Amino acid sequence: MAGSSFKRQLLVYAQLFFGMALFGTGTPSAKIVSEAFPVFLGPFLRLTVAALALTPFLFIYRKQLSQISRQNWIKIVVIGGVGIVAFTLFLLYGMQRVNGVVGSVVMSLSPAAMATAAFIFMGDSLGWRKLLAITLAIAGVLVINVSGQSIQSSGWTLVLGSVLVFCAVASQTLYSILGKQMIRELSPVVALPLIVWVATLLFAGPGLYQATSFDFSEPSLNAWIALVVWGMGPLAIGTLIWFRGLSQISASTASGYMSAMPASALALSYLWLGDKFYPVHLVGFVLVFASIGLVTWAHRVKEASQEGKQSAADSNSCALPC
Repeated sequence: MAGSSFKRQLLVYAQLFFGMALFGTGTPSAKIVSEAFPVFLGPFLRLTVAALALTPFLFIYRKQLSQISRQNWIKIVVIGGVGIVAFTLFLLYGMQRVNGVVGSVVMSLSPAAMATAAFIFMGDSLGWRKLLAITLAIAGVLVINVSGQSIQSSGWTLVLGSVLVFCAVASQTLYSILGKQMIRELSPVVALPLIVWVATLLFAGPGLYQATSFDFSEPSLNAWIALVVWGMGPLAIGTLIWFRGLSQISASTASGYMSAMPASALALSYLWLGDKFYPVHLVGFVLVFASIGLVTWAHRVKEASQEGKQSAADSNSCALPC
């Protein structure tokens, strides 16, 4: 029984890690797409790719559609509108005003933002192990993203850009927190296609308008590949895996795995974009993986404590003939 429980937990940890690692593919792919497509058309096409890929799940599990509560429909619309559309717009317009280092510093607050939201809105506990793991995650992300760069923006441009990027962090946090609540009642394979279709329809108006004057023969093959990767990696596959892991673990624990996103983004940037490698990045990777190991340890300690209490309760309940 214990061995089976441990294997199940390993699967959950793997889902959280690889879900966030796939999220990381969005950074280099989005950079390529944003340079090849207009600001609304690129995200619209990316969402269309993900929506079409996920639609078969709606046919397979169509009987569950009529069972979706009004409250969950509201969450689906909010997650699609705020968690995807608003996140994309905040990030795109924020990054137009600040350089990569400032955006990375603000985005590195994601693990802390999610853990704090889980503590306030979901009542998750934050022990010293989780707090230390979040600290290591932030430090690792900062080392990975800031090394070798310099802050170029200043004044109100810097302030406005930073605020917009932080709004993207808040949107991403809402995405995971509401998703965590919703998938208690609704399977991720049903919820995610609906969320993506909501976001696709919201982007459709400005996206199709820009498509009317865009020459689709201009983007290179690499740009089209990046478009598909941006839709399938972080959204269709990454979110589905992340939600499945998130449904079986506390949000505060899952927050420690969010640091895998910038780590995988950097690794792919080396290979795909040809970004320069800095030896100090290895320190960042070590900190990121240390944070993941620590938050996993914290979860295992909690699980062992709960199993011990349950075992003691079972022993006490059978103290008399039963």
